[in-house]
Amino acid sequence: MPCYLLPKRLLLAATIVAGFFMVLPLLVQAQSENQAVILQYHHVSTSTPPVTSLSPESFIQHMDYLESNGFTVLPLEEVILKLRNGTLLPDKSAVITFDDGYASVYEVAFPELQKRGWSYTVFVTSGLVGTNDRLYSTWDQIREMANAGATIANHTIDHPYLLERETNESDAAWLERVRTQIVMAEETIAQETGQNHKILAYPYGEYDPDIQSLVKELGYVGIAQHSGPINASSDFTALPRFPFSGIYASMNSFPTKVSSLTFTLDSFSPYSPLTSETSPQATLDFSDEQAGLSQLACFNNNSVMQVIALNIEQGVFEIRTEVENKSRRFRYNCTAPGINGRYYWYSIPWINPAIKE
Repeated sequence: MPCYLLPKRLLLAATIVAGFFMVLPLLVQAQSENQAVILQYHHVSTSTPPVTSLSPESFIQHMDYLESNGFTVLPLEEVILKLRNGTLLPDKSAVITFDDGYASVYEVAFPELQKRGWSYTVFVTSGLVGTNDRLYSTWDQIREMANAGATIANHTIDHPYLLERETNESDAAWLERVRTQIVMAEETIAQETGQNHKILAYPYGEYDPDIQSLVKELGYVGIAQHSGPINASSDFTALPRFPFSGIYASMNSFPTKVSSLTFTLDSFSPYSPLTSETSPQATLDFSDEQAGLSQLACFNNNSVMQVIALNIEQGVFEIRTEVENKSRRFRYNCTAPGINGRYYWYSIPWINPAIKE
């Protein structure tokens, strides 16, 4: 399925512009959809790179907020299964995930979550486990977390840029190499922990339609890094989640993000996140007539984008930006206020593989 062919009932939430929330007129909606929000963390430490870290104090603040504001923390695989089966989830369902299996997850997050009796998922890079005890958890530590209820899932063997091609590599050879990264990592996780969930977190959040097709063929769920909640209509080869590290770990924005709602689109174009442009255009096609669409607001790097109504009756909009994105990965966030003080949120990820990191 094309990665941006978005089925019915996708809700939309809040955005942050220069550190402040844009307050827009209420978007009328009878009730929120059956949905959940996935939280993404890396390091829980003050001695690791700030861009992928938050302090233990900030992590505890996040967990305290979830606990005191009516959130139900559920295992990732349970949420996926219930959404696919049409089983109702509690309102304000949340999933906690960690990428890479860093030592601070075992040292700091594990006891904090165990104390609360909460489930969580650790996406491990199988070939890096135990290679540096000050940086990565060991297999003994991962098994301890697994035995205490953690889900241990796939983050490939060595965290490559999956979109990168080797010199003179054919499409078939490249895709076979990606397959090996996924399958061999899953085999190692199964051997070391006895777990085999077939849930893959894309390294750096990078994927394309070919990788999505492979993930679907292998029977996996794909987890990305663009923000937003998930529901039954989400693309299960590229599920969004909210990254919480660096400047994005602030408690100023945390409550709005974890309370966000999905928005209703029928389709999005272009369907691939790959781009060679610094300011690509996109079209959002809303499937149903919805109040408040004239207030749709989208943002790129905290700059307000141009929203053009191509067909207001059918809810078709084009979004444009004058911002030139020079990074390998960037995103557009589209938002509108919803019911009960919550916000709709939809994020469009872009990847320019020509830009090296």
